[in-house]
Order: sequence, then structure tokens, then C-alpha cells
Amino acid sequence: MLFWKKQRSVMQKIRDYLEQVRLCSESFRACVDRLLADVTSPDADELLREVHGAESKADDLRRSIEYELYQRALIPESRGDVLGILENFDFIPGMFQSLCYQLRLQLLQVPQEFSGSFRELIEVNLEAYRIVSEAVLSLFLSQDIKEAAARIDAKESESDRIERALIERIFRSNLDKADKILLKEIVINIGDVSDQAESVKDRLILAFVKRKV
Repeated sequence: MLFWKKQRSVMQKIRDYLEQVRLCSESFRACVDRLLADVTSPDADELLREVHGAESKADDLRRSIEYELYQRALIPESRGDVLGILENFDFIPGMFQSLCYQLRLQLLQVPQEFSGSFRELIEVNLEAYRIVSEAVLSLFLSQDIKEAAARIDAKESESDRIERALIERIFRSNLDKADKILLKEIVINIGDVSDQAESVKDRLILAFVKRKV
């Protein structure tokens, strides 16, 4: 996977794409923070538009990378690795957007007693995303990713722990059963971010091993 030495424009587009996803993650954090405070807040609509716009731009950049990879003389094995990594990674900004819409459209206010745990879960999953984003760039720059892979696994395990504890607390509460189920779905969907980060990590490890062979 040494294609970037000859394909500088592709490498720059990958950097641009990762930066756009970073902007999407920042918009997501601001939006979900507002929604956790007040799911009916009019400010949330503008923040949601920012998340949607950032996700859409990231998607456009990913398609541009795919197009350029197919247009240029890149060996199929390397091209497949890059495409597979980006396709798996691109689920993450989509998850950011979906979570914001889920909270906003369902108008489900997270009870104050759970908001701290929700924020903790969100931060852990955002950290998993940040680590895997750095790992993607590291691989494309021919850097070791083993330490990053271990950190991603640790964050995914931490997310699972918080998820289980939070779901148990939700179902032991006095909330209506329907609200319990909706809150559980949101908890699981937040945790899906670190699950997806782990899936990207698996693709990165495979590409890293193949490069070493």
C-alpha cells in the first residue's frame, strides 16, 4: 500500500475527507448536547442542519476519492483495501446524523437522571471514532497502527460496559415502557459508533498485515 507516494492528489483528498468527518463529529457533539438539554430547543434545528451538511460533504468527498482511485493506475489489491476502509469508515458520520434525527424527530427527552451517563457514552464513542480516524491516516502514511488498534478495542469494551449499566438503570426506572424501549434504542445506536470503529480497525489490521507480507 505505497500508492500515496505516486498518488498525492488521492492522499490529499483522503485528508480532506477525514477533516470533513471531524467537522461532522463536532457538529454532532454540539447538536446532541443541545438535544440532551432540551429536545424541543429551536437551536437544535440549525445544529441538525450543520450535521446534515457536514455528513453530505463527507459523502461527496468519499465518492470523489472512489472515482479517482478507479481512474488512476492503482493495483486492484491496494485499491480494494482503500475502498473497503473508506466504505466502512463512512458509516460513522451517517451514524452521527441518524442519532441527531432520532432524538429530534421522536422528541424523546432524556431524563436528567440519565443525561450524565448518556454524555459519558457519547464521549467514549467519539473517542473511539477519533482514534480510528487517526489510525486510518497512520496506515496511509505507512505508520504502525497496533497501538491504536488496542485503544479502539479498549474504547469499544468501555462503551459496552456503559451501555449495559445504562440500559439496566433505564429498565429499573419508573418510566413508561415505551420510553424505556426508545431510550434503549438510542443507547444501542450510540454504542454502534464504537462497534463500527472496531470494524474499521479490523480492515486496517488486514491491510497492515498484507503490507508487511
